[in-house]
Amino acid sequence: MNGRRRWLLGSAGAVLALLLVLGAWWLQGGPRLWTQRQLAAHRAAFAAAAEAALAGEPWANVPGVRNVNVWPKEGAEDVQLADFTTGAWGLGPSTSYWGIYHTADGAPAGFQGTDMALTEDAAGEYSWQEEGGDNRYQTWCLGDGWYGYLMEF
Repeated sequence: MNGRRRWLLGSAGAVLALLLVLGAWWLQGGPRLWTQRQLAAHRAAFAAAAEAALAGEPWANVPGVRNVNVWPKEGAEDVQLADFTTGAWGLGPSTSYWGIYHTADGAPAGFQGTDMALTEDAAGEYSWQEEGGDNRYQTWCLGDGWYGYLMEF
């Protein structure tokens, strides 16, 4: 019994420590830092995958990327974006997605290319807030038509 109690207390302590570390990472801008580091470390792989995806060709794996989608950019004729999902967190209606996208026109875009009324909060930083709801979107410039994003449902 004594060994089992120690094991349970140790496990609970480990879970609590993990949650504290993840919470601190999130509060310190985790998705933003992650996207900046991902693009900096694998820029050539992102560029090659974006070029292939936008051309409708198979793309090679990019480290840390879960999937790549191509979306039409609403409100901009014949402009598409390559969307790299790099992370997600949450359950059901309380989920966050973050990643990197590249737009052919170099301008920011709404989540998955949707036509969101983005507000420029600072140079190269944009946001959207659902009117009367809790859905939020942030996007930030990573340079040369590359943007990071965080969508919170």
